[in-house]
Amino acid sequence: MDALASKENAMDLNSRANSMVVLEERALIRSLLMDWLSRELKCEAQYIFEYEKLNLVANKGCVVLLSSRLLPFDKKIVSNKKNITPVVYGDSFSPTTVLWWRERGAHGLLDWQDSPGDWKESLERLFDGHTAETPSVKEALRKARVDVGLQALTRREMEVAQLLVKGSSAKQVAKKLGTTEGTIKNQRKSVYRKLGIVRATQLPWAMGNGVPAID
Repeated sequence: MDALASKENAMDLNSRANSMVVLEERALIRSLLMDWLSRELKCEAQYIFEYEKLNLVANKGCVVLLSSRLLPFDKKIVSNKKNITPVVYGDSFSPTTVLWWRERGAHGLLDWQDSPGDWKESLERLFDGHTAETPSVKEALRKARVDVGLQALTRREMEVAQLLVKGSSAKQVAKKLGTTEGTIKNQRKSVYRKLGIVRATQLPWAMGNGVPAID
């Protein structure tokens, strides 16, 4: 009976595996990941190099592993019309970025610093229709607070962030605030660190999708 159940479980996992897609541009990472999926989860996954091609290969009910390096930062990860399960993987997820990816539709978050066993357990939960995070992502999520980020900014950092989010360059901000471009770049770095972001396209979300006008 146990042997039969194991066989049925393996067949069920294999049937799920037929609808997996991996988005990864780095050849070595892609090769290792595809090999691991085949060996540990019995998955025969497709792979693509560009996010724009996702809609061409992702079928209904598909689980997709998406490199955070290649995803857009200004919209949902996948169309709401697509009945697929997006799973974002990367490294060193902060509390802010965990919430950020969740807001954009990630059902799962996998961190490279967690073990293959953690990844396997999380993916199996995702196959079963649940959301899932590896342990370090769960820890980051636990630390997330509503007041994390903005309240950590100084008054000047808030002024700099408000100008940057409106599209001003560091040079333009420096001129408006009467300081040097180098100073603004240092303050911008501090803003990014405190908000838990890594690039300018993440700033509007971290600021609450809109900021008060500056007179």
